[in-house]
Amino acid sequence: MVWNEVIEALDSIIDDYERVNHLISFRQDDKVRQKGLDRVSPVNGVTVELGSGPGNFSKMIHERIEGELVCLDFSGKMHETARTRNRELDHHYVRGVFESLPFREGSIGFLTAAYALRDSLDKEASFTEIHRVLDMGGKFLLVDIGKPDNWILRTGMSAYMQIMVPLIGALAGGKRQNNPWRILYDTFEILPKNGKLSKLVKNIFGKASLTEHSLGGLVTLTAVKN
Repeated sequence: MVWNEVIEALDSIIDDYERVNHLISFRQDDKVRQKGLDRVSPVNGVTVELGSGPGNFSKMIHERIEGELVCLDFSGKMHETARTRNRELDHHYVRGVFESLPFREGSIGFLTAAYALRDSLDKEASFTEIHRVLDMGGKFLLVDIGKPDNWILRTGMSAYMQIMVPLIGALAGGKRQNNPWRILYDTFEILPKNGKLSKLVKNIFGKASLTEHSLGGLVTLTAVKN
């Protein structure tokens, strides 16, 4: 199962996670995160970060919000790393999965996920859960790898994810058994194309706005619960 392999792979590359992601995205990963936060600011109420990982995006979010930040991730190892990294910040840590969020209906003011939701086994269930826990007027921001609708760009992106990403990961992060960076291609393969992703969120929220970056290889998507 891809999801179990993803968890094992992520846990094995925690120390190199951020540095290698900068390299494979040509240092666009954080820039797109910031662009996404610019699109949704200001936000109110409790904030939840899905797939919070080692806490690198958590720090960016912290600088933009006034209320509490809850970091949700399935990996206990990721939480340990994030707690150490952001020890001076009063964040809350919850273990959970995207398809069944442990929050009350309408209890969240802002929910975001960066380079994480593509790992979910059921995208529709995940977006439905996000809509459920958001308060009326609550905002959702998705930042992730994109799958371009244009078949030429999509083919190029697929080849890059399959060949170059594992190579860059191995060279920059050191050799590891089975090269855990190869799992990114598997998660890319099950990702819906950008147009279909936008339509899926629109069907749940009623309205959504998707912006492509890096020729559609990265995307930001925003929606508001009305």
